[in-house]
Amino acid sequence: MATTKTTHINVSKTDNELYILASTPSGSSEIVHIKSGFNNPVVYDVIPQSILAPGNYDLTVVGINWGGPWAFTVTLTHSSGAPTILTGSGTGTVGDVFRQTVAITV
Repeated sequence: MATTKTTHINVSKTDNELYILASTPSGSSEIVHIKSGFNNPVVYDVIPQSILAPGNYDLTVVGINWGGPWAFTVTLTHSSGAPTILTGSGTGTVGDVFRQTVAITV
């Protein structure tokens, strides 16, 4: 059985600040740190194989709000063709408002 690999990470919403980290028991690597606001569109694409060694990782997405409404969307594309969409939105809370961790294979 072939292992499904994550082949693409796409950020399409960041209001206000987004971090994406890939971690193993040995440490972590920052994949993305992006800032935007006012619900402006964001287009940021990463091919994980370009920056990470082959292996299994926990991918952690952390969204920070500076005030007002917030929204985050990250789409992971896999070699199987099925995407994983990490998304959230809300209003009012300031600080760490969005957190998700998923396992990926590079």
